[in-house]
Amino acid sequence: MKTEIISPVYMKLQEEISALYEQWVRALSQQTVVIKEKIDGKQFPLLPQVDLQFNEKDYHSFLQDLFKAVKENKPELGEDLVKIEAKLDGETLAKWFQEAVIVNTYYFADWAEKNSVPEWLPVFAAEHAVRPYLHKASIELQDELPKQGHTGGCPCCGEPARMALINKNGKKELICPRCHSTWEQKKIACAHCGSDAQGEVMVLKLEEDERAEIYACKSCKGYTKVIDTRKLLEVPAPEILDLKTIHLDYIAQEKGYGLSEDKQH
Repeated sequence: MKTEIISPVYMKLQEEISALYEQWVRALSQQTVVIKEKIDGKQFPLLPQVDLQFNEKDYHSFLQDLFKAVKENKPELGEDLVKIEAKLDGETLAKWFQEAVIVNTYYFADWAEKNSVPEWLPVFAAEHAVRPYLHKASIELQDELPKQGHTGGCPCCGEPARMALINKNGKKELICPRCHSTWEQKKIACAHCGSDAQGEVMVLKLEEDERAEIYACKSCKGYTKVIDTRKLLEVPAPEILDLKTIHLDYIAQEKGYGLSEDKQH
């Protein structure tokens, strides 16, 4: 997989965060994070339909681990991180958790402006620290999640579908880099609109990399990166694989996919 588009420093940071992510998921392994009373198994995504339990101590600990990794890799952010840490009282932590789950970028941009820190940093931190909860939720909800079919995005957290793996059985398995949910879908079908009519989904092959393809939909202009794991010696964590294949996003977008009709004119 190509990684030269991503700076070595940023890739190293993301790999360290991915390792932390595994530790955080283990820390939540004995907890129940989902209350299922309101769930309707016929509508997706499921997370907006449930109560996600928040543990202030754990979430704060995850953020502190993250801040340490960021500071070690990008020491120029040290003062900003100290400033953010000083603001993380119980009320703010609860709000960060809530807004990170729904990826409320407007809230975090406003918070960053009011506290004079880089706009990207609060949402970056809050979102990464909430992901172990989303992963744990996907495990607890696995009996209600579809094993195959079309839902238009991640059936658990609602993240737009953007990556699929060809598994060892040769089937296409969509995977969410955010919560790690997986679900199978007809191989030549659009992960966004569900179109599977002959000729509607184009398979864009890369001459320089036989392990990766782009499935691009003529109907909705959506696309999915498809990685053949049978041709990989080792399969990275979903969030790392998503980052290492970002060149596929650029290729697809340069060809006009992933853009709304308004943006194409």
